[in-house]
Amino acid sequence: MTGEYKTKKAEKEQLNTEIQDKLTKLNDLINMSRDLEANIKSQTTELAEREATIKDKDKRIYDLKKKTQELEKFKFVLDYKIKELKRDIGPREDQIEKLVEQTNTMKQELSHFERVNKNLFLIVEDLRMRQSGLVKEKEALSKTIGD
Repeated sequence: MTGEYKTKKAEKEQLNTEIQDKLTKLNDLINMSRDLEANIKSQTTELAEREATIKDKDKRIYDLKKKTQELEKFKFVLDYKIKELKRDIGPREDQIEKLVEQTNTMKQELSHFERVNKNLFLIVEDLRMRQSGLVKEKEALSKTIGD
């Protein structure tokens, strides 16, 4: 009986150590399970945040595409107006060029007339001086005849 008691006691101790090992393994697995659950929760919240960010970015992309379309329309209108104004500028540039040529011609004529005017002024001055000389000569001759 003592031998059987000792063997049973040894089996009991062995079973107790196995139970303790299995309890520690179970506690380790429970802790690991809790860690994994916490990890799953954090990744789920991160995933939800990322999905919200993606939705926000998609909305932003949609808004930017709309704005791009509006700007394209505006660009088309402005391009048309620019072409229209360029069409108007062409004849006006020609008109400006003609007016510049006309102005240059008038300036040349003006300088010619100024030269002619100066020459005529000199001729008039010369004729006045001759006239005054002739008047003085006439008076001198009249005086001489009178004497």
